[in-house]
Amino acid sequence: MVPMNSVTTRAIDHARDSAEGIFSERVVRNGPLQQTVVALREGARLAEHDSDVPASLYIMAGAVRVEASEPFVLQSGDLHEMPSRRRGVTAVMDTVMLMSAVTSIPSEDSSGSDLHDHVLPPA
Repeated sequence: MVPMNSVTTRAIDHARDSAEGIFSERVVRNGPLQQTVVALREGARLAEHDSDVPASLYIMAGAVRVEASEPFVLQSGDLHEMPSRRRGVTAVMDTVMLMSAVTSIPSEDSSGSDLHDHVLPPA
């Protein structure tokens, strides 16, 4: 069990205190399912990137603008499947979201990285 209220509070506090305005914490990793809480201070941005990984965003608090071929805004309570093409995210206000993705898991002897390393800047 993951106490999401405390994770949400801690995540936005860390994002507000970080130089980049971003904080992330993986809360579920079960086989190919990965769920990560991502907090963004207002104006913080996850850089545009190409991805064909099935993913969705659930906005727990705040609002973001998804930069894609057809940009859109997600607000608190919105759940949206992410486009399978080039995309980026910018916080319209302080935001905490749950990113769910189906990934492949590298074997123990593999040097492959996971989705977290590609989507979020290094801490």
